[in-house]
Amino acid sequence: MSKLMIMSIGGSPEPLKKSIAEHQPETLIFFASHDSILKTGEVLQGAVYKPNKIESEITENPNSLFECYKAAKRCVDRAARHEIPEQDIIVDYTGGTKVMSAALLLATVGYAYDFNYVGGETRSKDGLGVVQNGHEKMYSDMNPWSAFAEEERRQVVILFNARRYSAVIQILDLCKRELPTQISTFFQFVRPLANGFLLWEQFRHKEALDCLKKGAVQLSDYLKHYTNENYQRLSDELKGHIDFLSEIMAKTNGMQLFDLILVKELINNARRRIADKRYDDASARIYRALELYGQICFEKKIGCTTDKVKPAKIPQELHNEFMRKYRDPHTEMMKLPLQATYEVLRAAGHEAGKRFYEYEAKIKNIQSSRNKSILAHGIQPVNERTANDTLETVTGFCQMTDYFDFPQL
Repeated sequence: MSKLMIMSIGGSPEPLKKSIAEHQPETLIFFASHDSILKTGEVLQGAVYKPNKIESEITENPNSLFECYKAAKRCVDRAARHEIPEQDIIVDYTGGTKVMSAALLLATVGYAYDFNYVGGETRSKDGLGVVQNGHEKMYSDMNPWSAFAEEERRQVVILFNARRYSAVIQILDLCKRELPTQISTFFQFVRPLANGFLLWEQFRHKEALDCLKKGAVQLSDYLKHYTNENYQRLSDELKGHIDFLSEIMAKTNGMQLFDLILVKELINNARRRIADKRYDDASARIYRALELYGQICFEKKIGCTTDKVKPAKIPQELHNEFMRKYRDPHTEMMKLPLQATYEVLRAAGHEAGKRFYEYEAKIKNIQSSRNKSILAHGIQPVNERTANDTLETVTGFCQMTDYFDFPQL
């Protein structure tokens, strides 16, 4: 039984009668032409089961794909107004012109509906005509989603390779229905990979690692049945990504400690943002990498974090100035901004502090661009050239020029 059925009508009424009796919908929406709407009486006359509600939408031209598609979409809209879950709706595309059937499939295939077609092995006109009465056969497996899923698979590949992982997940969530085995097993490994790389982009490294491990196992299972050189290469690449995430988790003690690997991670994330033309996001990450690099060097050299610095830790030549600028009168501790962090490092003889002042002019340009950015203190967007210049400066200063990119399908 189904709660609602959308049915194209035309031709012989007997197959449609059989479908209605089989599925017993509470509500029936006929998709008809001006001529075929007259056949609704024949379909319902003497039926063993009659729906409680009968509605209809009429196409102005049963031989125009566009006109039929518009009418079929109205059937979908009408069904939605009943607020019935999609999985409780069945679409029967048996009746009507070929154009009407095609339009109904196009209008409904993107939904989680079930599909039905009534055919038969015995037909009139030496097997070329309509199914003869009494020889109708239900084909509930005539689901157009199997063919449509191949196009969705292509779309998934395109979106995955463009790092639009949330869109990939949305498509795959729609695909939770019976599919050809090769496509369903493909989707099975792609989904955890898409989710893993999405979480990675969000710096949720532990969750990302778990997803990528799961995806790698499912990809390995896929390759046992479907030999594919490209996906074997992807499987090999994934091992490197899992190792890198594992290294991040180990060196940071589960993202509890600062480590230089996080600077590399921020820079790589920024590179991907630039490739995606999200320049303000990229610049924010690059500036954070510059700041974090200083914080890590400071903690290793001075022995404390930059937000809780005791006056005794400050080199003598900077002591008075820093006490005046940064001392908290309640805690007697200092919280140092970026420039001050590198000043202390230079005074303490750390190589990063010396290098900072070799890059001073370029870094000041970075700070100026950041301050003007709408994601910082201004309202101006960062352009591509500024983002790339910022990246070049910081990667050179931090001496981290290697790019660790995400794989592609």
